[in-house]
Amino acid sequence: MNKTAQMNSGIFQINLEKTLKEIVTTKAIQSDENRFMIVPVDEKGKMLDGSDEMMKRLVLTKENISNKQLVLKEVVDVLGGLLPKSPIWINVSFLEMNGEKAIFKLETSLRFRKPTLLRNAETGHTPYKAII
Repeated sequence: MNKTAQMNSGIFQINLEKTLKEIVTTKAIQSDENRFMIVPVDEKGKMLDGSDEMMKRLVLTKENISNKQLVLKEVVDVLGGLLPKSPIWINVSFLEMNGEKAIFKLETSLRFRKPTLLRNAETGHTPYKAII
């Protein structure tokens, strides 16, 4: 269980950057630019509260994010929309190179929780986990 007492857009972005560095270093990815595809994961049997439902229906919709390649700031703006609450977990994986751009997939929980309830504290960059 993560005992991080705070989460803001700066911490959220730094933690994503740390996760990227882990993947880029391990896979020896060389790119001038990183882009991200957000993939919301519907967790069977997990209850969504009112703010989770709002994010699911208004922000994390197919129209808003499906097949879109976002820059880092856009990811922070989208997934950090309820900060200090953030997705309880986000799995980050490398998809492909597209020219000079490295494309990463962000599989994200639709459950937004306060910092003390976030997963992946052991990674040092909660709520992110590098999938290598």
